[in-house]
Amino acid sequence: MVNVYERVLKEDEVIPLTYDRIFKLIFGDANHLERLNLLLSVTLKKKVEVIKLYPNDLLDDNRVNKKNEVDLLCKLDGEYVSIEVNTDLTQEVVNRNFAFVSRVPSKDLKPGEEYSNISRYYQINIDIEDFLGVPYEVCHLTGDTTHKLVTDRVEFYFINVKHFAEICYNEGGKGLTDFEKLYGMIGTNSKSVIDVLTKDNKILKDIGDMVKKYSSDDELLFYYDREERMLHDAKRKIEDELTKNFKKQLEANAKEVTEKTTLDMVRRMKQEGASLDFISKVTGISIQEIEKM
Repeated sequence: MVNVYERVLKEDEVIPLTYDRIFKLIFGDANHLERLNLLLSVTLKKKVEVIKLYPNDLLDDNRVNKKNEVDLLCKLDGEYVSIEVNTDLTQEVVNRNFAFVSRVPSKDLKPGEEYSNISRYYQINIDIEDFLGVPYEVCHLTGDTTHKLVTDRVEFYFINVKHFAEICYNEGGKGLTDFEKLYGMIGTNSKSVIDVLTKDNKILKDIGDMVKKYSSDDELLFYYDREERMLHDAKRKIEDELTKNFKKQLEANAKEVTEKTTLDMVRRMKQEGASLDFISKVTGISIQEIEKM
């Protein structure tokens, strides 16, 4: 694995905004709420004004402390709403958050009241690892059996930053919306791409300048390097274990290996967080087919 110091200091790279410490320092700065207002507004496609950032969720002077969620009280359409920004998207996190939000109406509603009386809640999930395999998706609460919309006052947003980073790299910033530019910038680690995306927007330029500034911070570089190595080792360990289990299952079923066996393993690998490239290499199934599973 290439040393982070060599990459960031000698090449056209920065510590990406997907790195939680950088994300919190830039979007969790109470003196520059315009950055966070932009993020929320382009995502929800409505003008959002941050009223309060809850202190426990912000990165303090001790940069070792971090949390992958930011809880906010905001104003939208003249109404106070709760918004949560999550940068740690896993199946466990998704399940937990859906379960949490599903319990909200039971506290807000009295017998006989309509769902239109519950508080508005928005959750923005920034998909860093192509977890869901879709560029952009908005989800609502629906009934288990009827599958009908229960309420439009609760919304979950999922944004795949790798997808938008690729668009921004290929298009060079031409004809892109602020939404595409912002999430493309969050997903890239290229200084030159950031410069192109931010030249026509003052707030985006401010965000890009801060990314470059923090990328020369020795302390942040140290923690980023350490955590990247830990993640790399953990991912490799998981993938090695998955490969071993897959081969064992193939050997055990050598006489009658079914398509279902392979598909089950693909789904398990995806749940465990293995990359699509890795799954394709092990199973022989194309990335396009894996994305559909």
